[in-house]
Amino acid sequence: MSRAFSLYLDVIRFLAALLVMLYHANWVYRPGFTITSLGHEGVVIFFVLSGFVIAYVGDTRNENFRQFMTARAARIYSVALPAIFITAILDAAGFWLAPDIYPIDYRAWDLPVIRVITSMLFLNEIWFLGIQLFTNVPYWSLNYEVWYYVLFGVLHFFQGRTRWVMFFLLCLFLGPKILLLMPVWWLGVWVYSSERLKKLSKPAAWICLILSIFGFYLYISLDLGKFGYDWVQHTVGTYWHRELSFSQQFPTDYYLGVVLSLHFVGLRVVLSDASRFLFPFEKPIRYLAGATFSVYLFHQPLLWFLSAVFDWVPEGLTRYAVVVPLTLVSCFVFARYTEHKKAVWKGWLEGLITWVAALFGRRQTV
Repeated sequence: MSRAFSLYLDVIRFLAALLVMLYHANWVYRPGFTITSLGHEGVVIFFVLSGFVIAYVGDTRNENFRQFMTARAARIYSVALPAIFITAILDAAGFWLAPDIYPIDYRAWDLPVIRVITSMLFLNEIWFLGIQLFTNVPYWSLNYEVWYYVLFGVLHFFQGRTRWVMFFLLCLFLGPKILLLMPVWWLGVWVYSSERLKKLSKPAAWICLILSIFGFYLYISLDLGKFGYDWVQHTVGTYWHRELSFSQQFPTDYYLGVVLSLHFVGLRVVLSDASRFLFPFEKPIRYLAGATFSVYLFHQPLLWFLSAVFDWVPEGLTRYAVVVPLTLVSCFVFARYTEHKKAVWKGWLEGLITWVAALFGRRQTV
């Protein structure tokens, strides 16, 4: 992966997190811009990017399944565990300060132990479960993405019949919702892994890039996301459509995934030799990208909490101008103590795995 393309992916990663945050900030104030209505699309961007990055990591940095999963667990839990408990604290404090700020649909505070345990194990969305982590709606995508990591690791590191049996059993355990969006994530794996795409000519790369821009324009101008949502609802009926939860518009998610894949295929070649224009901005880009996960997982409870804190500020644009920037700044503060410490988390996990393996070995001996 070229340095310029890596930087570009970091830019896209941060912008995707902003899209999700701005979408949820519509509860504070609705500016009415297209960019503030693309929250689900931001998640689709994350899925394609994640597939690409995980394929790259699995190919270049990890020698076996254990190393791969330890690294992934350190990355995920360094933010996910703090997010679970900080969400609970922020929700309790915010509701105490200004209960009217919290819409009824977001008051998912019953059965807290179940919500915490399923969130820690990423079981909130298997089959037709839909267990929300308090007010932290964006946490749903982690319950998809973590299992994509596991499924990829099984196929990448295991051999022969074992990997296919494990893959099939895991798919059976996860159910339709998670599997419906798996092709979107796997598009990123394909973009990274395809030798043919890596050797694409410059003219072909420019064609892919132009097609991707045009494809995204069509997606926005024709409101294809809503079309996909309505089509699935009409096809499967209202009840099953509701049960699909965050996979309710999967056909147009596939379309958007293909558009994004074309974009990355084209830019990887276009940025391979030139494009030093990003290099002077490398440090701020890496810094912003280094807080992306925290922005994604902390922004929703922070938006509600800060809205409660600043309940005295006039509603509308004024409160929006206070709450949204403070939410973003707070996410960067949390990032310093969460995802920036993933190396520490990795050390803890490796030590825990070694201890458990040693303990199990002693018991086997006895």
